[in-house]
Amino acid sequence: MPEARLLQPHKLKEYLKEQTETYLDFLRDNIKEPLPDVSKILHSEYRFMFNHNHRYLNFHPDLKPVVSDFLEGRVERKYEDIHPDIAIHDYIGHMASSQAYCWNVVLPMKRHDNFSPLFQTLNAALQEERVDYSFDFGVETAVVLEMNVSQDLGEGKQSTSIDLYLCTHSGKVCTVEFKLTEPDFGQCSQPGEGKCDGHYGSRDYDEKNGGHLCYLAKIGRRYWRLGAQYNLLDPTFVSKDTETDLIKKCPLRVFYQPLRNLMVAKKRSNEIVDGSVRGIFVLVADNRNKAFWGDHNHFDRFKKYLASARTEDKKDVLRISTQDIIEKFSGSLASYREFFKVKYGLES
Repeated sequence: MPEARLLQPHKLKEYLKEQTETYLDFLRDNIKEPLPDVSKILHSEYRFMFNHNHRYLNFHPDLKPVVSDFLEGRVERKYEDIHPDIAIHDYIGHMASSQAYCWNVVLPMKRHDNFSPLFQTLNAALQEERVDYSFDFGVETAVVLEMNVSQDLGEGKQSTSIDLYLCTHSGKVCTVEFKLTEPDFGQCSQPGEGKCDGHYGSRDYDEKNGGHLCYLAKIGRRYWRLGAQYNLLDPTFVSKDTETDLIKKCPLRVFYQPLRNLMVAKKRSNEIVDGSVRGIFVLVADNRNKAFWGDHNHFDRFKKYLASARTEDKKDVLRISTQDIIEKFSGSLASYREFFKVKYGLES
């Protein structure tokens, strides 16, 4: 695939917002019923966001039935150990919503029971990384969109879903995070809420948190326990306020999402610390987003953090582009490529 033009996240977001009128024309030509007046379907203030009752229009028309179920926040799961509740983003109706982006990529493959584009891209990334393990992606791989992992991590009702969860026939697990226009990985919200200052074990907050070095540990989150078990976090480490290097600050402050994903992958795959890799984290990012593909990007910074936290390079974090998946849409999936070109500007 030709090298994409890298854009700052806010520039990419502006471009996608400008696609609104073109996308509405596409919908008028491709939905069975007449498209309601624009004033009724778009947010009164944000003319690039579908209002609550018309969020389904942010997805390919063929996906309306299954999307409508997902937007209700509950879906029927055929896997007994997976909770039906899912977390819907407040801005899923936004033209630049990463959650909508994820669904638009995954649901066509689910609808046609053909995940070959995704599995082929993942296998190519594993081969390029020259890993010493393999993943048996195939027809018996469980594919779960928006998986609730509150019980795994002790998060309770405030849990956010894993974007995409893959479990192979042999029990190996791949957790996937989709990014479209975000400027970084999701960060821990506690510093902004005044529960800590972003430094693990801060003297100012140690007493306030009842002797716990992290507020999240105080309220029962298992991040530090699981992080220690899989050499992702060091619960004996205490930040120093004078340090400026991000690695010396609380890792959850910067790498909350990928660490959380990796913990779930390790735990659910029953990986043994000194054994072969069974759980991996994969970032699926639009290849135009400079924050994840440019120089000093957040993915490379996360790999740098892991190298500092562990004594060996396990090669259990991978990055692929959405474009690499979509270009493999063929056969019954080929018709979706026009949708991605019109809505997201992806070349077909």
